[in-house]
This record gives sequence, C-alpha cells and structure tokens, in this order.
Amino acid sequence: MDRLECMEAFVRVVEAGSFTEAGRRWGRSKAAVSKYVGQLEDHLGVRLLRRTTRTLSLTDAGRAHLEPCQQVLGLIDESERQLQAEHAAPRGRLRVTAPPGFVSRYRCEILTDFLRRHPQVELELDLTNRMVDLVEARIDVAIRLTKPDDSSLVARRLGPAPLVLVASPAYLAAHGTPTCPTQLADHPCLLDTNFRFHPRWPFRVGKQRLVVEVSGPLRVNSPLPVRDLALDGLGVGLTPRLLVEEHLASGALVELLPGTVDTDWSVWAVTSERRHLSARARVFIEHLQEVLR
Repeated sequence: MDRLECMEAFVRVVEAGSFTEAGRRWGRSKAAVSKYVGQLEDHLGVRLLRRTTRTLSLTDAGRAHLEPCQQVLGLIDESERQLQAEHAAPRGRLRVTAPPGFVSRYRCEILTDFLRRHPQVELELDLTNRMVDLVEARIDVAIRLTKPDDSSLVARRLGPAPLVLVASPAYLAAHGTPTCPTQLADHPCLLDTNFRFHPRWPFRVGKQRLVVEVSGPLRVNSPLPVRDLALDGLGVGLTPRLLVEEHLASGALVELLPGTVDTDWSVWAVTSERRHLSARARVFIEHLQEVLR
C-alpha cells in the first residue's frame, strides 16, 4: 500500500465530489480510485466516506482525517515546487574547487562575468591543486587539468591545456638555449610536483618519444612559483601555456623546443552527479565552456 497515493485519492474524491470525477481529473480509473480509498480505510480501520448510489459524504472520521491529509500533501507539493524551481533557475550556493593559477588567469572571465550574469548564485571557492574528494567536501564542480581516473565521477572536457617549456631571455643569455630535449638534463629545471610524470619530462621529436630526467633548485606543488622563478631567470620551467601567454607575448619568457612536449592535457569540469545536475552547476559549466572556447 502506498499511503501517500491512498491519501491523495481520498482528498481528490472529497474535492471532486465523486469517484468518477476524481478519476477523470487525476487520470485514473474509477476502480483504481475506489481501491486506493478502500486500502486507506482498511489501514486506518475506520470508514472515511459514506457511499450510496447517488450521494457521497464524509463520516466523522473522514472529516477529522481530511485536513491532516491536505496539509501533508500540501507540504509535499510545496517542497517539490521549491526543489524544481532551484533546478530550473540558477540560484543558491555553488561550491567549486579549482587550481589557484587557473582562477588567477581567468578571474574576470570566470568569476566576475559569471556572478554578474547570475546574481542569485553565491560562489564558494576552494583554491587548491589537490585532488579533493568531491562527495566528502560537498563540492558541486571541480576544475581540473587532468582527467580523473575515478569512474564514479563525470568529467566534461572544456578545452585544451597544452604544456610549454619556458625560460627568461636573461637565463638563456647566461646558460644557452637547449636545442634538443636531452640537453635539459644539464639545465636547472623548475619542477611542478603536480605532474604525475615529474621529474621525468616527456617529449616527442618526430616519431621518437623521449623521457628526460631533470633536476633543479625548486620542487613545488603549484605552477605559479614555476612561472615566477622562470621569470626571475632561475631555470627552465614546464607549465600550462594559459599561465604564461601574456609573458610569451611580451617577451618576458621564451618558449623552448616548441611542439615537442608530449602531453595531452585539457581543462575538465568534474562532478559527482550523472543526473539531475543543479541549474547553478549546469550554467557554471556552460560558462566555463564559453570562456575556454
């Protein structure tokens, strides 16, 4: 017995004035409506309705039970309306985790523009390079530069995130410019420990794949210090292009061995839900796709 369905049948019969009309409005047969009301009466052990061939009226027990049934069903309807409204329009708190460098690079496009478009959304940011447990941390969307291995997560590719080798003109003037990947073993390199392959940097020259083991004065779990120390002339850095685009354009950094870094990195939006993605999460992911397009 489905108690809620039986309660709804009882309320509908009273409001419609007959089993036939209640069934018509509800899209059920008269027999089904009668069965539900009968199940409710059997469950309660009382008669709720007096039935004759021409009239239908409430018993004292039915009159007493009607209002509580209406209240319960009304609360359920209101809760469903609120939940549907929340998923239909972007509003409420959106918890996002992302690498600090990524948010720094796209701060205006991702944060300012998004919040202006969706003023009813409140962003809560966790800026970290760690792989956060989305369920435990109650994260709605994670921005990551590597596709997660966890099959329970849903990863949507937003765009490419190529890695580039960079050094400052001053560094190259002092140490020379490497002309092939193997020469990097003789250069001080700035190592981002977020790379699963560190300190063995992968390259491809023509059809040949090379792995070069590098070392240097810095190991850090963030690409930002790698970029900044490369700008200071302390070594060769391997970093996402998106973090150094303006420095390459201005000449503050020089790209080394272009097209040889053998990685297939992308920006991913990762969620833990396969279905019923909230409106705020959905529009945020769509905004990220638009920015990175």
